[in-house]
Amino acid sequence: MEKTRYSPAEAFVSILSDEHLPLLSLFESGNGELNHFLQKDALGYQQLHVGTTYLLFRKSDGKLLAYITLSMGALKLPEKKEGFTLGGKRLDEYPKDFPNQLPALLMGKLATDRTEEGRGAASILLKHAMAIALEHRQAMGCAFLVAHAYAKPEVLGWYEGKRFKRVIQNTAGRETVPLYFELGV
Repeated sequence: MEKTRYSPAEAFVSILSDEHLPLLSLFESGNGELNHFLQKDALGYQQLHVGTTYLLFRKSDGKLLAYITLSMGALKLPEKKEGFTLGGKRLDEYPKDFPNQLPALLMGKLATDRTEEGRGAASILLKHAMAIALEHRQAMGCAFLVAHAYAKPEVLGWYEGKRFKRVIQNTAGRETVPLYFELGV
């Protein structure tokens, strides 16, 4: 049975703060590492300015639906750059060489409470991350969103369904796979 998807009007985003701490223990994504990060590490990362965690809540009852952690990052280009494009052009079509890394907004963690899976909470947070990247890229340069997704077919499929591309194709033996989304010109 298909679950009803959330509209952005039914939810709101808030930056993690001390006031949210009592709610974090109720969050259960089905992935112990993602739960532990939110419940034990996310606020500390934020206080050290190495990542900011955004929480998505349902407006009607304040339930925590999902979270995403963002930080400055870079897209490390593959050694073989053939076929890699930037602004619709292959890198070798530009008059200069590019560094091996390009500026990006890193999506460090993204998780949905397992009772809310399939309702679009992660998609709302992905759009929020894109909006942040687009809002700030004039001031600091940001060409991509980057994610290091778990190497599970359903996880990779979700990102690829959102037009993320794999940096590497061979996922054998990998825990995570780097993916990128070009924000456009």
